[in-house]
Amino acid sequence: MKSLLFYFIPLLVFAVVNNFVSVFSWPHYLVLLIAFLIFQLARTRYPKDAIPFIAKITQAVFYILTVATIFRDQFLTPLLINVLLGVTLGFVIVEILQTRKKPV
Repeated sequence: MKSLLFYFIPLLVFAVVNNFVSVFSWPHYLVLLIAFLIFQLARTRYPKDAIPFIAKITQAVFYILTVATIFRDQFLTPLLINVLLGVTLGFVIVEILQTRKKPV
């Protein structure tokens, strides 16, 4: 359960920063970087040599979200970032459902 916070807290941080900050400055980028690093810690749920494919896809989608958010001020709109947040959340939910341990 605690490892699931590594998914949802960064997504919440990205949503708050995207929707409530109109122009990014260095503290906002620092918060986004920390949230990105926290999301990367979600991989600690798995053994180093047995990371599921869906977890790799989720990490890649979150990386795309991070890069898009960083370039939001110059090239993108907050609405597009919200769509990417929704897609990332969808991948997170699929990963959680796919990797949940089934009772024996």
